[in-house]
Amino acid sequence: MSTPPSSELLLQLFRLQEADRHRVGRALHNQVGQALSAIRMGAHLVQSEDDADLRAEDLLEIIRASDEAVAIVRDLHATLHPPQLDSIGLDAALRAEHERLFPGAALALAPLPHAPDTETALVAFRIAQVLLRAAVAADRAPAMMLAGDTDAAGAFTLDLLMHTGDIAELPLLQALASAVGGELTAVAGASWRLRLPYGPLPVASADPA
Repeated sequence: MSTPPSSELLLQLFRLQEADRHRVGRALHNQVGQALSAIRMGAHLVQSEDDADLRAEDLLEIIRASDEAVAIVRDLHATLHPPQLDSIGLDAALRAEHERLFPGAALALAPLPHAPDTETALVAFRIAQVLLRAAVAADRAPAMMLAGDTDAAGAFTLDLLMHTGDIAELPLLQALASAVGGELTAVAGASWRLRLPYGPLPVASADPA
């Protein structure tokens, strides 16, 4: 029988979720709202503008503001749920998140031999996401390695080499890893190793004759 999470961990999870909601809400209000207001204002100017050159400038401003709004919405979508995780796998989602948080810093990450189950992949991504944000706060771009084991342990490993400083959410991250049968441990230096259940490639059942 599993041990229920402590009230402190539940409170920490609540605070983390509320912080994410606050960040998304602020971006929607301040950034997306401003972009939509600029689009609306530009459309009104175009309606009343007789000069062709000024009308063209107003239209270009509408296009620029629209592109900005689309980029913000895509960034928020990636924050809430990475689209790559469902479509092309954990390694692609981790690369995209790394590039989003560290623009211009390339990350070579080998794909796993096969995809972990959906819940395990999401746990891996969320833990890595918090650690990557901690690296952003510490102003240090991390390295990352992903490997799938085929031994009796039946786990895949995600190694994150970074200088993060203190991580307030660490007990919560470790409890989350433990909840799906894995572990998050500190290794030599400023590195973290996440091991989660994986197992061999599922054997497809033969079609009935």
